Amino acid sequence: MGTVPAPRPRVVACMPTWNAAAFVEPVLRSLDAQTYPDLQVLISDDASSDATAALCERFARDRPRFTVHRQARNRGWIGNVNWLLKHAEGEYLFFAFHDDPLEPSYVERLVAALEAAPDAVLAFSDITIDLRGGAQNLVTQWSFPDLDAVATARERLRVLTPMQGHWWIPNRGLFRRSAARSVGGMRRHLAGELSADWPWLVHLSLLGSFVRVPEPLVRKVWRQEGLSMSWNRPPGWRLGVVLGAAREIAAADLPRRLRLRLLADFWSHWLGTWWRTRASWIARLRR
Repeated sequence: MGTVPAPRPRVVACMPTWNAAAFVEPVLRSLDAQTYPDLQVLISDDASSDATAALCERFARDRPRFTVHRQARNRGWIGNVNWLLKHAEGEYLFFAFHDDPLEPSYVERLVAALEAAPDAVLAFSDITIDLRGGAQNLVTQWSFPDLDAVATARERLRVLTPMQGHWWIPNRGLFRRSAARSVGGMRRHLAGELSADWPWLVHLSLLGSFVRVPEPLVRKVWRQEGLSMSWNRPPGWRLGVVLGAAREIAAADLPRRLRLRLLADFWSHWLGTWWRTRASWIARLRR
């Protein structure tokens, strides 16, 4: 008798939607086209004032792996994301952002990357940036190779602390549900929801390595009407985000001595980056 192949891990796409009726359908179609068989798509509409929820429900009607939930009240982006994380029942999860279509092999390639790296908590890919219709009107490719072959939590923290380069790209990746449960979801900070995915990534990076698949498997479409473009940036917002990241380090499920060392490293790296940036500004003003 032949051996029975091991069951593939279940993957859940966590899709938070809000007022996206004009552009959500390409993302729904890209999820429907995924080549990975054991994929569920959980959509949570955050009390949209347009036809987003109805459009998603029509799309899901004859597609069993799609489930749509309408929030009774607006929870905000973080509240909606955390609802999805709480209700997603799969070994691997990812955020399917309502304006970022995926290549058909996205899930299959990232699952393979995580399966091949048992110590990793997240796998992500390069991305295609679509600026057509904007001031630059171009399509280009971005990547974040800075974490390639980075072996320890201290080294990963050193890479992520400056918030420089395309640090946010790993947030378009696939992560282990167990790691997400350990983090406890995303949290607001003193600046609200702005860049809340950075403290989230910082916390995840302390729990295991990140694996990059060097292929553009996500298409990021920048839109003026997008949610991230609408957030205000109050004075001192960056400090609020930094304090949020420090809170995540302090709360990580790690030995106390290691957490204290990581916090010391974090403040040392961040203050050093802040001072170098400030000195550069002063030097430019003096020219």
